[in-house]
Amino acid sequence: METETNRIRHSLGIMTTRVGRRMNSGHEAVRAVDEPPFGSRRFYKSLCLAGHRAGMNVFVFTPQGIDWLNGTTEGFIYDERDQKWQSGTYPLPDAVYDRCFFTHRSQYLEHRTAVRRLQEEHHALFLGCGLKGKQEVQRTLERDGRFARYLPRTVAMRSMQSVSDWLREHGQLIVKPQAGSQGRGVLLVQRSETTQAFRVRGRDAHNGRIARSFADKASLLLWLRRFTARRPYLQQQYLLLQTHTGDAYDVRSLVQKDGTGKWSVTGMAVRKGQDGSLTSNLHGGGTALPVGSFLAGQFSSKQADRILKELYSLSILIPVVLESSHGQLAELGIDFGIDTSGQLWILEVNSKPGRSALSRINEAASYIHAVTNPVHYARYLLKSRSPFLSSVPADSDISNRMATAAALKHC
Repeated sequence: METETNRIRHSLGIMTTRVGRRMNSGHEAVRAVDEPPFGSRRFYKSLCLAGHRAGMNVFVFTPQGIDWLNGTTEGFIYDERDQKWQSGTYPLPDAVYDRCFFTHRSQYLEHRTAVRRLQEEHHALFLGCGLKGKQEVQRTLERDGRFARYLPRTVAMRSMQSVSDWLREHGQLIVKPQAGSQGRGVLLVQRSETTQAFRVRGRDAHNGRIARSFADKASLLLWLRRFTARRPYLQQQYLLLQTHTGDAYDVRSLVQKDGTGKWSVTGMAVRKGQDGSLTSNLHGGGTALPVGSFLAGQFSSKQADRILKELYSLSILIPVVLESSHGQLAELGIDFGIDTSGQLWILEVNSKPGRSALSRINEAASYIHAVTNPVHYARYLLKSRSPFLSSVPADSDISNRMATAAALKHC
């Protein structure tokens, strides 16, 4: 006979960045809301549906919505029956899936305080801790030694003099923000082969295209100093990562822990940029394509097979190496570049990856796993901590995913 203890449903809180003002005082009854104060609603809706089928309460909350005195938070759940978001007050979650992104320092400070208090005062389990930055990831992989041939030369941009020295030696470089994402703020700087002029192209902080020319190095460096505005930037070796027709592209690999706590490759997709675009990010107007058929169109059959095997091998090895020195991780988005000779390059590793590339290439199984894996990993962590966790038996996961797939068609 099932006991009352076994009927307890543990909770997973998706902590995200608030957009707009707080919507209630923290003591209101559950109510429907048309516009919840956060983005990525399709993804969070899918997580709520997956959580319900996995026997967990899943809701979305923000650091600003927490009532520390009462141990509660303003939260949002998606009601499948009414097909609406609902706002209410909930106890602080047992586990936290951190999906916060920052546009200014105050958001970062609020987030850091919330993480510390949730862990220390309420003993919440975090699925993983965010990576510290691109340069730290680069250094960790460099120290391991097995990735030397896959890492482009990358250093901190200390001053405009370091940019000047690099241009004098190499003639071109990539400058990218230390903590940027989605291709924002990434520039290619190139010196003319015949004159003293320079050309810059890329995207600004709002993902708008940039294409500028400068008559000399002095005017270039003056503009670049204003553009970077004392934010931490990196200088990186420029690689020719493009198709035969000159379109920029990369490969996004989504690697996640599953319901047994093991790493696996959830899926991969090629992201191809618009004509003339420096980056291939989908937020900049790019398109997503299946990896296998794309590589077969760019390389010989033997070379394409070798590249695909390397992509999978590196995708499994990278998270293990990073986790050993960084601490617990739940998922990673790994961006690979492939130059015109077929050489593979590790471009970037993101601990809060998106899933839009997988959703656009019509690989339903991969996308369903991409959504459900965080929920099943949370259930695994909580079950490891408490043997009385009420959960759907593991052999029901397939039927749960099928039910989730049906629900996701309406997302």
